[in-house]
Amino acid sequence: MKTVTRFTTVGLAVASMLLAACSGTPIKTGVANQGIDTANVDFSKGRKISGSASGFQLLLLIPININVRHKLAFQALLDQADGAYVTDIKIDESWTYALVGTVYKTTLEAMAYPQKTD
Repeated sequence: MKTVTRFTTVGLAVASMLLAACSGTPIKTGVANQGIDTANVDFSKGRKISGSASGFQLLLLIPININVRHKLAFQALLDQADGAYVTDIKIDESWTYALVGTVYKTTLEAMAYPQKTD
């Protein structure tokens, strides 16, 4: 009976660790435009911006930068926006098989509109 309890405890601990490893970092796209009044945005001078990030899953079991790639891609997108109004965000996911794992790539594309200059 003691052995069964021990295996159950170890099994639950392993299952908890595996499930915790499967959670990603959510991104909130609304933070890109905080403090920007749309009345002061010049919608005639839009430009395309993009940001991307990759992660690798070693041996289909060990995640390396898998769960934070969306956050990193969004931060790269905001860095390119340089304080402009960001809209029309599109996400593209792709993966490439490597010999010892899989590379996952997230690319975000958007339009950035500068503030009006008087």
